[in-house]
Amino acid sequence: MCGIAGYLSPNGTFLPQHLAPMAQAIAHRGPDAQGLWQDEVCGLAHRRLSILDLSTAANQPMVSHCERYRIVFNGEVFNYRDIAREMGIAAHTTSDTEVVLEALIREGIDACHRFNGMFAIAWYDTLEKRLTLIRDRFGIKPIVYHWDGRSLAFASEVKALCTLPISRQIDLQSVQDYLFLEYVPGDRTIWDTFRKLPAGHWLQADANGLKQGCWYNILDRATLPKIDHNYLEDRLLETLSDSIRYRQIADVPLGAFLSGGTDSSLIAAVYQQQNNHPVRTFTIGFDDPQYNESQYAEAVAQHLKTRHQTTPLRLADARARLADIFTWYDEPFAVSSTLPTLLLSEVTRREVTVALSGDGGDELFMGYGYYYWWQRWQKVNRLGGQTARKALAWLLTQGDARKRRAARVFAGPGDDSWWLHIWSQDQYMFSQAEVGKLTRQPYRHSTLLADWRQMNELPLHPWEKISLFDIRNYLANNLLYKVDIASMAHALEVRVPFLDYRVVELALRTPPALKMNASEQKILPKKLLTRFLPQEMVYRKKWGFPAPVGEWLNGPLKYLVDDLLESKRIQQQGIFNHLEINKLVRDFQSGKHPYHHKRVMALVFFQLWYQRHAQ
Repeated sequence: MCGIAGYLSPNGTFLPQHLAPMAQAIAHRGPDAQGLWQDEVCGLAHRRLSILDLSTAANQPMVSHCERYRIVFNGEVFNYRDIAREMGIAAHTTSDTEVVLEALIREGIDACHRFNGMFAIAWYDTLEKRLTLIRDRFGIKPIVYHWDGRSLAFASEVKALCTLPISRQIDLQSVQDYLFLEYVPGDRTIWDTFRKLPAGHWLQADANGLKQGCWYNILDRATLPKIDHNYLEDRLLETLSDSIRYRQIADVPLGAFLSGGTDSSLIAAVYQQQNNHPVRTFTIGFDDPQYNESQYAEAVAQHLKTRHQTTPLRLADARARLADIFTWYDEPFAVSSTLPTLLLSEVTRREVTVALSGDGGDELFMGYGYYYWWQRWQKVNRLGGQTARKALAWLLTQGDARKRRAARVFAGPGDDSWWLHIWSQDQYMFSQAEVGKLTRQPYRHSTLLADWRQMNELPLHPWEKISLFDIRNYLANNLLYKVDIASMAHALEVRVPFLDYRVVELALRTPPALKMNASEQKILPKKLLTRFLPQEMVYRKKWGFPAPVGEWLNGPLKYLVDDLLESKRIQQQGIFNHLEINKLVRDFQSGKHPYHHKRVMALVFFQLWYQRHAQ
């Protein structure tokens, strides 16, 4: 696990003196070593977090056996020993980087189909002067880049690109998308000149220009025949166990995140079963009992007999850490769980260098409550289409806060962007109409609409379409981004066993009835978890991992709202309509619309980001 950066610049836009500042900007990702390499057109930078082969022989940039190629690589390919044996690669180190490079030389981008792991790769051919970037199947490891028509620059994080002599402007569409979705989606970034390389894609630059392609598309696996029910529980355990076994390959101490929910508990249970000593597990608690679930994690840990540590996130900690969120996050990101994730990563890193996580389980096995909105929406549509929905929305506005929130969902558009609207409103974000008023520019979300239309064309159950959409978008550009930035801020490697491609493809072949029904979600993993835990620990209401930021912003952190959303500041900034913000804040602080907390938080978080990165 590391940080990578570099450029290919035949016209001299980027130069060797640019490499060290790029590497320094992401030094937190790799505190153990720095490596720089350049020739007349290309520069490669690497910050190393030593996980496999702790010797200097495994430092990067690494040169190939034939000395023609160079590589910088962020991530892990866990089956590298198997690949070396299958391909007859005589490795000089015990590092996966060497095997990855030699496999790419022999088979090109097709070699990636052999790789089981998480990776962001920059691979340079010194003879052809060709630079190739590759991102893993599901977007666990990030790559952002800039292309000006002749020169390419890339990095693990946007902050490294910001050290280069590149003019940039805030992208208004990305701001609007953020207000609608809580994150910047698709291949866009908050800056108009920077892009994300999508999951499962490659990018190649040379004297002939830029080419991009897709080497792994989950949709190709989505319509494979389903597996017989009788075998699936054992198959899932077998496949997940092998994934967890692979993800224990390391030359440094390991542990696991444990929230007490289904996914992290299942990972911890199998992990503990595979070891004859108590494994390390970690969780975060809160002062507010409404948000504190640490007791569930502690009960699971006690039953599994792990060596468990709970760290409380107190209001005083939050006050000190809130502004620090955007020291690390390069884009506006309205996710309250960034705070506990940063703290969890910090305390975990004091004890171990690698942690296993349960991320991906909700997307694979339909664990989110908003999936039920599809049923509700369709039921009302059958009664009378958009007219019935609008009437129901009006009736619900007369009720309590919960009903008024439901009213916002049913008041959505009648076109094919309805699911995006449902997702946005379930997350308490701004509607498309509200985004338009707030930014003084008409807004209709388009970034993810083409992807949603593609899902809709597949011959699948609607819940399966939603699951695929979440894997390709919410998981890749929200959850995995959150964990990558938070963990690497503290030089902690997080591994995600559910995102072993074999587990993912097994989940795709699982019938929907074993994932979700009218009253239960994540049916198969919960059933499997009862092999390790009592039923009362398994079958309980899902909560998640939020921090009570909304309550704080209308209480002890109210000063942030008063300062950052003050009319004069907003007017000078010139991005938002200050009158709309004033109304929102008044309603929130009066208690008239308590569900406004997420929208206020999104604006405060944008302002915190703006202070750090745009002023």
